Amino acid sequence: MSGDLRTNSILGATLGAVLGTMAIGLFANGVVHSNYPEKAGYLPEVTAEEGGGGPSAPAGPPDFGRLFADQTQLASLVTHGQQVTAVCGACHDFTAGGPNRTGPNLHDVFGRHSASHPGFDYSDAMKAHNVTWDYLTLNAFLTSPGTAVRGTRMAFAGIHNENDRVAAIAYLRSISPNNVPLPAPLPEAAPAAAAGGAATTTTTTATTTAHGTN
Repeated sequence: MSGDLRTNSILGATLGAVLGTMAIGLFANGVVHSNYPEKAGYLPEVTAEEGGGGPSAPAGPPDFGRLFADQTQLASLVTHGQQVTAVCGACHDFTAGGPNRTGPNLHDVFGRHSASHPGFDYSDAMKAHNVTWDYLTLNAFLTSPGTAVRGTRMAFAGIHNENDRVAAIAYLRSISPNNVPLPAPLPEAAPAAAAGGAATTTTTTATTTAHGTN
């Protein structure tokens, strides 16, 4: 009988120690553990296009003349653009007369010459960039700042989604009283099939002419 009691006491003590260790572990995980984000920083995540190793190169600039001509669509883009650029508020102020932060104030940036906002210490690369911020220059810069201006201090990967980028530009234009007039809509490209047919016709005609002169 005494042997059984001794065995039960040992088992009970062992089980108690195990349960105590588990309880301490659960308490530590529940109270002490911090849920740190997997990726640091405030910049929007840029995802690769499906089926490729990175973002695809754009075929050409967006058709701002067409996209911004419709006032209802433009208003929707401005609203979306304000949401897209909200993350930029960590480094930029968008209000008239607002301060410079890590980056320059962006109110009235449309039509402004690069590296010209008063009181901001621009990088040498940006000072040498020498452009006026308009539809095309902003589109190129926001696509990939580090590519558009080699050596820029702006730690921003870019807005690779064209819809988001167009919306951001629409918003920047809306807070720029001196914005640049809209460009003319881009000419519509001929359908690929029609272009192929035209090429075939031209080749056939040229071949017939060549045979006729031989």
